[in-house]
Amino acid sequence: MKLSFVLRNKKNALKLSAKTLENFMERIKTDTKDGAVMRRRQMLEYASNAEGYDEQHPSHLIFPSVEFEKDTNDNLQMRTFNGVVAITVDHLDTQADIKAVKQAAQILHYTLAAFTGPSGHEVIILVRIAKADGSIPGDEEEADALCRQGYLLASSIYQGLLPKPIRQELGSIRSCFRMPLDDLPYYNPKALALPVSQKPMTLHSEVEKPTVVEPQEEEAETEVSQETQRLMDFLNARYTFRYNTIMGYTEYKDKSYTYVDWRPVDDRVMKGMTMKARLGGLNAWDKDVKRYVQSTMIRPFDPIGDYLWEQYEKWDGKDHIRKLARTVPTNNPYWEGWFYTWFLGMVRQWQETNLAKYGNQAVPLLISAQGWNKTTFCELLLPPELRWGYTGNLQIDDKRQVLNQMAQMLLINLDEFNQISPRTQQGFLKNIITLSSVKIKRPYGRHVEDFPRRASFIATTNQPDVLADPSGSRRFLSVELTGPIDVSTRPNYIQLYAQAMHALYEREPYYFSTKETQQIMEWNRKFSVKSAADHFFFDYFEPAVEGEDGKWVSASAIFEHLKQKVGISLLKPANVSTFGRMLSNITTLQKRETKYGSEYFVKQKKG
Repeated sequence: MKLSFVLRNKKNALKLSAKTLENFMERIKTDTKDGAVMRRRQMLEYASNAEGYDEQHPSHLIFPSVEFEKDTNDNLQMRTFNGVVAITVDHLDTQADIKAVKQAAQILHYTLAAFTGPSGHEVIILVRIAKADGSIPGDEEEADALCRQGYLLASSIYQGLLPKPIRQELGSIRSCFRMPLDDLPYYNPKALALPVSQKPMTLHSEVEKPTVVEPQEEEAETEVSQETQRLMDFLNARYTFRYNTIMGYTEYKDKSYTYVDWRPVDDRVMKGMTMKARLGGLNAWDKDVKRYVQSTMIRPFDPIGDYLWEQYEKWDGKDHIRKLARTVPTNNPYWEGWFYTWFLGMVRQWQETNLAKYGNQAVPLLISAQGWNKTTFCELLLPPELRWGYTGNLQIDDKRQVLNQMAQMLLINLDEFNQISPRTQQGFLKNIITLSSVKIKRPYGRHVEDFPRRASFIATTNQPDVLADPSGSRRFLSVELTGPIDVSTRPNYIQLYAQAMHALYEREPYYFSTKETQQIMEWNRKFSVKSAADHFFFDYFEPAVEGEDGKWVSASAIFEHLKQKVGISLLKPANVSTFGRMLSNITTLQKRETKYGSEYFVKQKKG
């Protein structure tokens, strides 16, 4: 999309150029080299209009609706239709008025941009529009008609949200404005297009009063439209709305309270809004309020995406992620690298879709005595803006709750990990850690849907021997603390997440290689729950290596030897197949397959 810049100098010579919308939004953050915008604004403070000044000091006119080109007679003709109309709110006396209009414009997701205009006392709102049937205007006349209709529709919709009147103009592809200046413009490149029908519309000021007693169909429609507009005005005057794309519902803030959090608009809230509207003299019903607050007219809000992209390109080049890992005192030589990879995996998981094959399968497991700040460390991993996405209160036996929180939370702390039963570790927990998506019913929803998994896991425990699933131990990054975690300094969240975004953009791995996985499994042996058979095996045998006095022995032969030494009553698990699986999970024990079954290379201890 390119905006046309048109300049006619004192000799009436036409100069035409074009800028992309992205470049234009950056350009208006600073004045021209000669300070022309501020100089014009200062002049307007002392003059009733700018006609004489503009004749003496020509400046560019900016046409947002189309990209123009010159014909053979040096006249402007449409080259490309941008699908944009500009509405202007003027007579804004203070910066607070300007800010209020810009914030109100952001509520609707048709708003492409909103910025302070050339005089400094107006806000220009660029609104995306498109034909309702999806077709593209075939010529300049059709494009002009669409702009006219789109301007009328946009004005009627936006006026209900804006605290000041919209300037009444005739929408056209030739509508333009002079160079604006705004160091903090609003820009949403993902704005949706407002669908515009071909049915003629008129401005409210042009609507004539009915002259007949019995209302006709068109007049009834007008009355309904006006009643709907009054309801929207009433709601937006008292509440601020946004559609939380992660939670899947509309949230609101009551403007009469300064310090309140966003809350979901559930049925009870909607009924309260309806009652207030009716007490305010409006003929409103629950369905009317519901139709608006659950519609696409409520601006979408992605709390995760918004936060992450705010940090994008802010990284200072320093390693803040490993610095955070070093606040955890441990003798684990791999911890900093493990934490770095896991942190990237966590951030990547927040960006995943349900097209991903796997979720973040790594789980840091913090092991120490009580009171060493493990839980506090976990909570501090998320910035205040995303702290809503942390939970340490997961009921692992409630599968429905677990799946819901995996879709809606960002970080789940499996606190008191030692209380999770071996059966759950080897079954349900092992399964959900690998999921990339979950099938759940939204809060206030009616149907089961497929959602991308958002949450990563971290775990804490006071006991070192907690890993009950040898084959699943590769998923846990066990770190035994040698002292309390230093939580005295608040993490630099901007740099943490800026570094993670940069690393992911550079395609750094956010998962562990086969070699690293073997390293993790070997490290985790000391934290595994030891069965009696496991203990007795190492009492009488040890893994052998080539060149040593070792022998290839079957699992049944080793099991029979231990049974003769300690008795079957003490040897648990008390069957050969389970004992064989235990041997297979000893990473230092060599194994080979023969026609008679598996054999292990062991050396019998003396004594």
